[in-house]
Amino acid sequence: MGIGAVIVFYTMISWARDELRGKFTVLDDVGEAWPFVGVPKIKLGMWIFLSSEVILFGSFIGAYVFIREAVANWPVASTIHNIPLGTVNTLILATSGFTMAMAVMSIRRGDQRMLLAWLGVSFILGSVFMGIKLSEWSDLVSGGFTIFSPNPMYQLAASTYYFIVGLHGAHVTVGLIVMVFLMKKTLSGAYSKDSHGAIENFGLYWAFVDIVWCFIFPLFYLL
Repeated sequence: MGIGAVIVFYTMISWARDELRGKFTVLDDVGEAWPFVGVPKIKLGMWIFLSSEVILFGSFIGAYVFIREAVANWPVASTIHNIPLGTVNTLILATSGFTMAMAVMSIRRGDQRMLLAWLGVSFILGSVFMGIKLSEWSDLVSGGFTIFSPNPMYQLAASTYYFIVGLHGAHVTVGLIVMVFLMKKTLSGAYSKDSHGAIENFGLYWAFVDIVWCFIFPLFYLL
């Protein structure tokens, strides 16, 4: 019986050696490969930058949600904010995201004239968004919704609102400045069907700005 067990064991070892031979061999001509070899460095840099922005906004929005859950008697949004006006402003910014996407599609076809037109429309919509936002802030301040309010809950609500919405507004403002630069470059013929990386990268940035507002609006205006 012992001899039989030795024979079976030897047979299994031999079978396994024959079956697995060569399957775990490392080829000599295989070296390390950069996983983003097909991605332009500028676009990769933009994605890394947007990833850091996700962390930035995610941290502050997460902190705001934590505060909202931890604090009782938080002011009702409808008693503070103009929800219809905020909704209209949200639609305006969302539309600017669409027009920016059309700008990217235009230059992909090599149509510089339409690129300039869509950039102009996007700039106007973004400017209207900021104009309404500043007007809204003016009304809020005149109504007593400030960090200096005698009501401690209003102080806390105002500080979180002005900081996070203001941070988003700063990003929109930077985007508008960049749009002016892109329109100026477009007029000089800097972009073509085969060379328009700056337009595509800015399109990613503007889409990010739109998406962030889609989280901010319901958190501050509706909930």
